[in-house]
Amino acid sequence: MNEHRGAAPLTIYLDVDGVVTTVGYQRQAGKDRLNPTQVALVAGLVTEFDAKVVVSSTWRVDDCRPTLVKAGLPEACFHPDWRTAILPTSRDAETGGMLPAERAGRGDEIAEHAARNRISDYLVLDDVAVGPAHVGRHIRPNAESGLGEADMAQARSLLAGMDVVR
Repeated sequence: MNEHRGAAPLTIYLDVDGVVTTVGYQRQAGKDRLNPTQVALVAGLVTEFDAKVVVSSTWRVDDCRPTLVKAGLPEACFHPDWRTAILPTSRDAETGGMLPAERAGRGDEIAEHAARNRISDYLVLDDVAVGPAHVGRHIRPNAESGLGEADMAQARSLLAGMDVVR
């Protein structure tokens, strides 16, 4: 396990759909079933880099932490401010409901959370675009199959680059 010496712990902004549950897995296991293989990959990153998790997914509307822990994430892995805020730009102006991930301002939500919590070292795991503010910090897995070997290698490389003594 690495010891991060930055001002705040390494943080992983985690989307659920398309990352720890995939289209392909849901076809065989059922809607909203978490893929244990994908959860184990994220749990491995969390453990290896002593990272904290912030849920940036639509799953954050309800407290999804017990479900994620039951699926295999470490119980103590969540950041004290464990989910991003749902900003007005992520809501439908007419209904007030959340916009689909592809249209929501998820990148803005992550940026707001990072600024509010003084998080400078973070990785975004999300299958949708999160905007130019997160270039070099965003791993975008294929929603059908989730995190692949190349995604994991890139995630480790990015986290290792953040995990340096300053």
